[in-house]
Order: sequence, then structure tokens, then C-alpha cells
Amino acid sequence: MNKARVEAFTDAIVAIVMTIMALEIKVPDGSSAASLWHEAPYFLAFIISFIVIASSWYHHHYFFSKAKWISKRAFWANTLWLLLMAFFPVATGWVSEHLNDRAPEYFYFFVYVAWAIAYYLLNYVLVKDNPDASFKMSASLSRVSHWVIDLSLLVVGIVLIWFLPISGMVIVILQSLTWAVMTPADSDHVA
Repeated sequence: MNKARVEAFTDAIVAIVMTIMALEIKVPDGSSAASLWHEAPYFLAFIISFIVIASSWYHHHYFFSKAKWISKRAFWANTLWLLLMAFFPVATGWVSEHLNDRAPEYFYFFVYVAWAIAYYLLNYVLVKDNPDASFKMSASLSRVSHWVIDLSLLVVGIVLIWFLPISGMVIVILQSLTWAVMTPADSDHVA
């Protein structure tokens, strides 16, 4: 499959998802700082979701730049990842209105977890389909420390949300920051 077409399709969906989230930002009802503060939960949820998507897009770009070809299964793994990403605007909106309630936090967290699993699947498929390029790709994918951090944060999140619902958002941002910081050494040198 033409790699450029898949990348263009992906970029379009990512842009649409981020645009939908931005369009959900509400104009404050009044002219006071208190009116702006009233919208703070959505700003917080929006910023977290934006960072999550932006950091994964950065890694996505890296993996696709290293891949020589895109198989049918890579296309469908990518499509699954995008499908799950499309739930972020709904999850972001719901959790922003109910930061301290379990159901919206668990929904947001499980959307994130399912999306992250789809992302790992996509990376795995790209590595398997591109054995010549997979050395650097698999080295960045299989960092033991990153897997341990991801898994630990997910387990902690599932338990902690029950007792302190907003912790789900904290766990997601911590996990996303690990992705933002733990980039492959040559990731800023790809075209």
C-alpha cells in the first residue's frame, strides 16, 4: 500500500479529532475571571487529550518514516488506532463535565487504554512487516523500562480511579509525558 496515502489519511483524521476537541471549547458565559475559571475542567481535559494525541502522532511519524512499506494488516491496525482516537472528543467532553465521577473517568481511561493497545499493535505490525528497518524501530518499541512504566501506570490507574476519580487524568498525562520524553535517539532526524 502506498505509505504516503496512509500517512495523509492518518494526518487528516488526527487533525479532525483535534479540531473537534477544539470546537468543544466553550466561550465563557460572562466577562469575569470566574467565568473563565468555570471552563477550566474542559481546558484541562483538552490539554491532556491534545498532549496524548500529539505525542503519539510524533511517534507515529517516526515509525512510518522508518517503514519501507505498509501492509494490509498495518493499514487496518492504523485504522483501528484512528477509530479509537475518534472517541477522544466524546471522552474529553464527558470527563471535563464530571472530573470527580467514576464513570466518565473510567470511560476516558479505557478509551485511552484501548487506543494505546491499538498503537502498540500498529507498531508491532510495522516492525514485523519491515524487518530491514525494524532494528531501530524495535529497539524503541521494546524498551523494557517504557513497557514497565506503561503497564504500571495503567494498573495503578484502574485501581486509583475507584478511590480518586480525577487520578485517571493524572495517570494519562504522566504516561503521555513518558512518551514525549522517551523518544528514539534519531527521532528528530527523520524526514
